[in-house]
Amino acid sequence: MKRWQMIKLGLILAMYCIVGCVGLAFVYNSTSKTIAQRQEADLQAGLREVFPKATGFTPTDMVKSANPKVIFNAAYTADGPSGPLGIAVKVQGPSYGGDTTLLVGVSSEGIITGVKVLENKDTPGLGANAANATYYVDKATKTTFAGQFAGKKLTDAFEVKKDVIPITSATITSRSITNLVQVVGKAVSDALGIGGSSQGTTPVVPPTDTVRPSSRPVTSSVSGVSILETSVTTRGGVIVSASVKATAKSYDGNVTVIVGVSVDGTITGVQIVSCTDGLGNLIMTPAFAQQFAGKKAGTPLEVGTNVDAVSGATFSSKGATALVEATAEALAKALAGGGL
Repeated sequence: MKRWQMIKLGLILAMYCIVGCVGLAFVYNSTSKTIAQRQEADLQAGLREVFPKATGFTPTDMVKSANPKVIFNAAYTADGPSGPLGIAVKVQGPSYGGDTTLLVGVSSEGIITGVKVLENKDTPGLGANAANATYYVDKATKTTFAGQFAGKKLTDAFEVKKDVIPITSATITSRSITNLVQVVGKAVSDALGIGGSSQGTTPVVPPTDTVRPSSRPVTSSVSGVSILETSVTTRGGVIVSASVKATAKSYDGNVTVIVGVSVDGTITGVQIVSCTDGLGNLIMTPAFAQQFAGKKAGTPLEVGTNVDAVSGATFSSKGATALVEATAEALAKALAGGGL
């Protein structure tokens, strides 16, 4: 092939590329606006679905996720005729087949106003039924899986197979979505200062005369356990118990607990402050923490033996249990040694 023919062919190919790129750019510019408008319309429709009494929605940044694996894509104040009705959050987090995206509405009275599944990648015919408007967990009342959350109080247990009806053969999906609803509920509760969350603070030591910081730090001999702060409780000037806040790595995140121990080495109470595992929010129900009360520090704590795991969050349960065991033992030794 002669040189001029090669140049000619190259110019022709270049022209085709230029025309093709210009065409793609034109199509993108003409459709991107339409896609954005459709997405905004779908979002507004979803917001009205989870907050049917709202007259409008105003973006807000006052709601923050405490779990880095649960992402709040957006949040909106639900406006009413006489003022704000609550907050709606677009939340994304892990499920069986990948991330699931929901819209969750929470009223200023601490009640779930509605839940809508925007995207779910779980198994078709099983977990994907979470987004199926014709799949009912209660056929008599034609209640969908997401629909059952409307009207629930934040103080409810949110336990699958107890007060949450699961999707048949899709327990992981059911727990994952329940977990996301709980995370949003807790975040909105904190933002609005309404309390009422089932994950609220629980005292870990009995009432006493005074509570003061420890005069010396408490440390654990277990690798990876960090004790953040220690408080001592007294009655009549005599130490009767102490509590520590500690943190350690868990399954795929971190878990933080507060553990109370009396001078005789009995665990008086436990609070799960946070767990940033993918499904870590499930272990923050009071029932999980309450089972440690009454056990002796220094006694091995083992999930499946003397500690019941939260179904669907076994690894998080094990991580929290190991931290409670190490923390209680460290605190009991410090109390026995005196000087706190």
